[in-house]
Amino acid sequence: MHRIKIGLIASIVLVVLTVVFHGALTSSLLKSAQQDVESRVSRAQRVFRDINQLNGLKLANLAATRGRMSAVASVFDKADATAKQTAAYEISEVINQQLKAEGKKADIVAIFDASGKIVGRDLNPNADVGVNLAAQYPAVAQALKGIPVKDVWTWQGRVHDIAVAPVLRPDNSVVGGVLLAWVVSATQAQSSRDLLDVELGFFHAGKVYASSFVSNMDRTKEDATKSQLLSNLLYDGQKLAASTLDKGSPSEVKSFELEGKKYAAVVAPMPGNFADKTSGYVVLASISDASTAVNAAGMTAIYLGVLAIVVALLGTVLTARRFIGPLDQIELGVAEVINGNIDYSFKPVGQDFEGLSNSLNVMLSRLLGREEPNEEAVEEDESKKAWKAESMVVEDSEGVGPAEVVAVLAQENEASYYPRLYNEYVATLRNLGQPAEGMTVLAFMAKLSLTEAGLREKWECKSVRFQLLAQGDTITFRPIKIS
Repeated sequence: MHRIKIGLIASIVLVVLTVVFHGALTSSLLKSAQQDVESRVSRAQRVFRDINQLNGLKLANLAATRGRMSAVASVFDKADATAKQTAAYEISEVINQQLKAEGKKADIVAIFDASGKIVGRDLNPNADVGVNLAAQYPAVAQALKGIPVKDVWTWQGRVHDIAVAPVLRPDNSVVGGVLLAWVVSATQAQSSRDLLDVELGFFHAGKVYASSFVSNMDRTKEDATKSQLLSNLLYDGQKLAASTLDKGSPSEVKSFELEGKKYAAVVAPMPGNFADKTSGYVVLASISDASTAVNAAGMTAIYLGVLAIVVALLGTVLTARRFIGPLDQIELGVAEVINGNIDYSFKPVGQDFEGLSNSLNVMLSRLLGREEPNEEAVEEDESKKAWKAESMVVEDSEGVGPAEVVAVLAQENEASYYPRLYNEYVATLRNLGQPAEGMTVLAFMAKLSLTEAGLREKWECKSVRFQLLAQGDTITFRPIKIS
């Protein structure tokens, strides 16, 4: 386990760095995304205000141009009421065909007299005849004063953009007026959304009557549920619509939730209306959608972090397989030598440690007086009998021997002890017909020294000497501790 600690530590560091980087990245991007959305909403509100003001002037100019047509003024030359109604219907149809050709077809075109009552309109010559517009809408009275204006009305249950203008004779006397009306629909809101890249909602007289939100079930239709929720937010709770209309200026950027999504919004009064002060618009954009893109970027950072962790662990595993595994084999070989197997030969354990294995073999050969290994030499037949240090059998005893033997071994100095024991061992091997080829004094002494060291530590004695015993074909070394 300890061998992969570096990889684990590196992985932990990468995890911490990934978490910290992810947090810092997403926090910064979220803040930047929210500021971008708020800036986009604020900018879109100003652009829409300017566009709507220009559009109001254009609508008023359309009505004024039609009011100056001689054919419109001639309607009032008819002495008979029925003739006036028919002439008003016919000229209204002509006007709407002209508007259609200009891409401005109106939903209602009507002609009203100097008292503000409808003389006739398009589509149905009998519809709305005699309705007193002046009594309901101040804009009509203004038009009869000779000034074309634009306004917003709730007429026939629907909200309309209205343009009214005077009908003038050649001497500039006002004989009546012309009315052009366009229903404000979700299509108009969606068109503005595509232009400004924000959602829009139009409100009037206490409710949102059109928005750019589209239904998930039918992309061609308005999402009425969202429009109603937006209406509730504007008129209930913070009462943003009322406060904005009272001030007569746009609100600051506000934040609210709509169907679980967070939005940034600006509420503003509708510009360019002559009399209506209950109309306005709200420009909004989703902060949640921007956050989704940020979260996607954050997940990319996490994926990269996970990939880095996998690479780090894979690198650790590959390093262990290439370096630590071979080192383990060399370590096992060293343990073999320490435990007395001086015949051990280090095998090549990979290209990176082949030189080390050969160097250890050369070192052992020189210390033990063996022939140094020759990589180019043909490997000897293993069936050929030769002396091996492992054939030196040490008895498993308590290290106690006859007192006279202990005394003799204790008095014998090391310079004579090892040669004597070596000569006795060689002679015994030859007498028993066992192989002694390849045996050296250094190898013999190394084997006994390694065994002595282990037993001395085990028995906690001053030294350990060996007594050679031969019983039949078996040669053993009996260890005797010297106190």
